[in-house]
Amino acid sequence: MFFIRDAIKFPDMVHSLKPSPVDNIQDPNRVFDFMSQDPASTHMLTQVYSDLGTPASYRKMDGFGVHAYKFVNAKGDVHYVKFNWRSRQGVSSLDLDQVAKVQGQDFNHLTRDLYSAIKAGDYPKWDLAIQVLKPSQLNDFSYNPLDATKVWEGVPEQKIGTMTLNRMPDNFFQETEQSAFAPANLVSGIEPSEDRLLQGRLFAYSDTQFYRLGANHQQLPINRPLVPVVSNNQDGAMNIGKTVSNVNYEPSSQAPKTMAAEARAVTTALEGTVQQKQIEKTDNFSQAGNFYRSLDAKGKTNLVRNLAADLGAVRDSAVKHKMLAHFYKADSEYGMALTRAVKGDEQRVKQLATKL
Repeated sequence: MFFIRDAIKFPDMVHSLKPSPVDNIQDPNRVFDFMSQDPASTHMLTQVYSDLGTPASYRKMDGFGVHAYKFVNAKGDVHYVKFNWRSRQGVSSLDLDQVAKVQGQDFNHLTRDLYSAIKAGDYPKWDLAIQVLKPSQLNDFSYNPLDATKVWEGVPEQKIGTMTLNRMPDNFFQETEQSAFAPANLVSGIEPSEDRLLQGRLFAYSDTQFYRLGANHQQLPINRPLVPVVSNNQDGAMNIGKTVSNVNYEPSSQAPKTMAAEARAVTTALEGTVQQKQIEKTDNFSQAGNFYRSLDAKGKTNLVRNLAADLGAVRDSAVKHKMLAHFYKADSEYGMALTRAVKGDEQRVKQLATKL
C-alpha cells in the first residue's frame, strides 16, 4: 500500500519526507503536517511505524508492488493482479532499542548482511505470489481495489515463481545508482490498471530519470534490454550508441520498421465523466485498524512507541491531535494508547474523530 491515492500529491508527499530545505534535517513536523491533511495515509503510517518498518535484514523482509496491474491474455481477457514477494527466509524485525544498538555500531548493517550472505553462497530467495480479481469483482469490496492505500484483504495468493538473488553489483554506481526502475516498464501481457496514483507514477518516474540520468538512460548497460531495440531513434544528450542512418524518424519508406503485433494495449471500454473528485469508497481507517488488531501485544506496544517517538516531537498541537484522531478512528485502543504516550488530550482526540 501507499501513503496517498491522489497522483497530484505525489511530488509534495516526497518533499514532506525529505530533509528540510532550510537546514537539511529530516523533521517529523514536516511529515505529519502533510499526512494530517490526508487521512488515507493512516494505513501506511501504521505499517511503516510497526516493526516491519525496521527490518533486521534485507533478506528477511517481504516486498509488494503497491498497485494493481492487469494481466491480458492473447484473447484480450483481462484480470486485475497484485504482485507480492514473500521471503523464503521469513520476516525478522528490530525494535527501537535494537535499532539504536545495531545501527549505533554499524549503520551499514543491512547492506553488509546482504553482501556477506551472498558472498558466502547463502543466496536469499523470494516467492512471487499474485492476487487475482476479475473486473466484475472490483465492486464486491467495502474498499476500492484500485486504491493504492489498500491491500486486497481476503483475496488468496497464488505462487507463480521464485527469485534467487545470487550476485550483487560489481560497481554500485553503475548497476544501482544508474538503474532506472519505473512502473511503466512493462512486458506484453501486463498493463497498468486505472489506479489513479499509478497513472501519475507512469509519468513521474520516467520524467525524473530524464533529468537524473539523461535522455538516453535506457542505453546504459544496466537499463538496456538484452534484445537490441530496433527503431530509428538516434542521438540526444549523452548518447552512447553508434548510429549513422539518415533516417531518424518513423514511419519511413527508406528504413521501415515492423511493430510487434502483441505490443498493443488491450481494447478497453470506458464510460463515465472526467472529473477531479474524491473516489466514492475512501474507507481511510478500517485496514489500519485491522492491521493493529492483528499484532500481538509486543507488536502493538512497539508500534505505539515508534510512532510516539516522532509524533511526540510535533510542535503544532492541531497537527498532533489531528493525527491522533486518525489513529483513534482506526482503532480506539490504538488511538488512546498513542494519545497517552504523547501526552495528548483524550477528549479532544475523540471529538475530532467524530468528524472524520
